Amino acid sequence: MANGSQDTATRQLGNIPFGALIGGPMTAAVEAQAKAAQSSLGFIEGVAFDDQGKVRDVTFDYEGPGGPQTLTVPILTIVPIPFIRIDDMTINFKASINASTETSTTTSTSKEGKVALAGSAKYLFFSAKLDASYSSKKDSSATKNSKYSVEYTMDINVHAVQDDVPAGMAKVLNILTDNIKAGQQGSP
Repeated sequence: MANGSQDTATRQLGNIPFGALIGGPMTAAVEAQAKAAQSSLGFIEGVAFDDQGKVRDVTFDYEGPGGPQTLTVPILTIVPIPFIRIDDMTINFKASINASTETSTTTSTSKEGKVALAGSAKYLFFSAKLDASYSSKKDSSATKNSKYSVEYTMDINVHAVQDDVPAGMAKVLNILTDNIKAGQQGSP
C-alpha cells in the first residue's frame, strides 16, 4: 500500500465514531434495564393491589382432614414477579478499510530526428541525384488507478436473566407469607 493509501486509511479509521458505536448499545442496554424495572413496578402495582391500595388476596377452598378448609394467600406470594436484568453484553466491532490512492500520470515523450542527405553527380550523358532522409518519433503514456473501500461490521449480543428478588421485595413477601391465613370454613 502506498503512503497516500495509508494516510487515507488512517483518516477513515479516525472518522469512525467509536463513542457512538460502543456507547450507543450500552446506553440502549441501560435504557432497557430501566424499562424492565418500570415494567416490574407496573406489574406489582397492577397485580398485588386493588383499587383502594389494599393487598389482593386469593382464597382457596379445599377439603382438609377436619372438613372444608380455606386458605387465604396474598397474590403476590404465588405469582412470579418479572425482575429482568441484563446479565451479559458483548459488543464486537470489525472495521475493514482497504485504502489506496488514485493517480493518473500521462507522460508524453516525443523525439523526432531527421537526417537528410543529398547529392548529385554528372558523368557524360548520365546524371544521378541521391536524396535520403530518416525520421524517428517516440510517444509513451502511463495511467495508474487504485481505490479504497470501507466496511464496518458490528455484532451485539445481550443476555438477560430473571434476577433475584430485591431485598426490600423479599422482606415484603416474607411479611405477606407470614399473614397467610388457614382455617376451617366458617371460622375467622
